[in-house]
Amino acid sequence: MQGHRPATERFWEDGPVLMPTAAPPHAAAPASAPLPSAPPPAAVAQAPVPQAPVPQGYRIAAAPAPQPAPAPPAGPPARTGAAVAALLCALLSLLFPLFCLLIGAPLLGLLINVPGVVFGALAVGSRHPEAVERNIARTWACTLVYLAVVAAVLLGIMMMALALLS
Repeated sequence: MQGHRPATERFWEDGPVLMPTAAPPHAAAPASAPLPSAPPPAAVAQAPVPQAPVPQGYRIAAAPAPQPAPAPPAGPPARTGAAVAALLCALLSLLFPLFCLLIGAPLLGLLINVPGVVFGALAVGSRHPEAVERNIARTWACTLVYLAVVAAVLLGIMMMALALLS
């Protein structure tokens, strides 16, 4: 199966290996002497490491460079699209108080989704993914509770209107 992997993949997975030089191994080229190793640092005296002879037509591949330190794991990106959608729905819920003010019911015009708008603005403005998720959930919760309250108020108004008309 090694023949089916690309050369770069084999190099990084298998480490340094003997690789053929430009001349084919069957050519009558003079045997190359082994490459001398780099001298050890002056502060540390080491015995020379014996090297095995390199077969004719081959050379020692370079050792791979050390891998860089992995980056610290980053959290998931903030869901700004969902935060904007939640804020937009909270702002659209302001249409009911505006409608109530236009038809002459100022008391119902006071029924405003203030917490939903505030949590939506906090979700859009925050850069911490945990805070964004928390504020998105709070915005949707406030908006859904607000819509349930509006539905209950409209149901009460319709029942009173039906009772007065009958």
